[in-house]
Amino acid sequence: MAGAKPGVHALQLKPVSVHDILKRGSKFIKWDEEPNSGHPTLITLKVDPDGFFLYWTGGANMVSLKQDYLV
Repeated sequence: MAGAKPGVHALQLKPVSVHDILKRGSKFIKWDEEPNSGHPTLITLKVDPDGFFLYWTGGANMVSLKQDYLV
């Protein structure tokens, strides 16, 4: 294409929008997919403002961290 400019068709992603409820923390039920892994646990899940890290507390006040993208 004679009139095409380089970089015009580059993919442009918008920043992730994380809802305030998830930033403050909200209650969820967590369970394992493995059989005989125990009963579901009530946890509090928080997400960092960039939507990159998930933090949860629950059970025996254990804090876990999962790095993931919210899609």
